[in-house]
Amino acid sequence: MLKIYGHFLSMPTNKVRLCVSYLGLPHEYVHIDLQTGEHLKPEYLEINPAGRVPAVDDDGFTLGQSDAICKYLCALSGPSPFYPADIKNQAKVNEWIDFSSQHVLQAMARLFFNRVVCKMLGEKPDEASIKTGENMLSRDLPFVDKQLGNTDFICGDKFTLADISLLAALEPCEMVGVDLTPYPALVKWREKLMKREFYKRVHTKFAAEMAG
Repeated sequence: MLKIYGHFLSMPTNKVRLCVSYLGLPHEYVHIDLQTGEHLKPEYLEINPAGRVPAVDDDGFTLGQSDAICKYLCALSGPSPFYPADIKNQAKVNEWIDFSSQHVLQAMARLFFNRVVCKMLGEKPDEASIKTGENMLSRDLPFVDKQLGNTDFICGDKFTLADISLLAALEPCEMVGVDLTPYPALVKWREKLMKREFYKRVHTKFAAEMAG
């Protein structure tokens, strides 16, 4: 049985959870309690020596890093428009996956750590890091909104892994006070996906799950 290890406060974990939910692959989800250091215990380090979430164990084959995991899940599921086999179409999907992971998610992670995690840890937030994250989003979200203003999904008329990557990167918006209303195409796209069953199977909303 495919096992997915993660934590609901982890955007990369939620990316994998949304991906496996959409693909409908049988799996077991195992919560790793980061607050108590479960990710640093020897039994988990055997699965992911980096001591991070997410990770998967597929009958002894272990893998970390959310984008690598999602692509592996797509390979398990088989060729489809969700992650196309055609090298040029796949490259465009990968381009937006990388953009979401390296720019949008990284910016959001700065805000999430300083506005949410720091409070949990009793630490003082890094205002310079917050400003950097805000500047990154101000630079990149108009670009994303423009793309979605021309297409139904981030890579065109078909839903792909790139959409899940971007959706997961935007999960903490409400929690960290990011206003998406200046980006109407992005808001419309996000609201549409959050109503789909694959999303609701994972959670109704990021902030709501945290509160639960």
